[in-house]
Amino acid sequence: MFYRVKIGDKNDNPPVFNLPHYTTTIEESSMVGKRVKQVYATDRDAGDNGRVEYFLKDDPSGFFVINQYSGWVSVARPMSGVNTVMKLLRFFALYLY
Repeated sequence: MFYRVKIGDKNDNPPVFNLPHYTTTIEESSMVGKRVKQVYATDRDAGDNGRVEYFLKDDPSGFFVINQYSGWVSVARPMSGVNTVMKLLRFFALYLY
């Protein structure tokens, strides 16, 4: 009698960004859709457990959007007339279960 055993990978490693901080500048007049910065994280788990998706954790201004698969942050709406010089965003990488 033969038995086939499949050994899988447990999703036990959180994603890790390749940099501790990402910094960039952007002109207030930047067009909607302009790419601002790409963030990147890796996950040591194998297969689907190692696939990373990106989300913005905090952007109350709504000025930015992130592509959940590529990590590109882009301008989501016009920033003209905004008197805040610097916008701070927190990026959040999630791995799939």
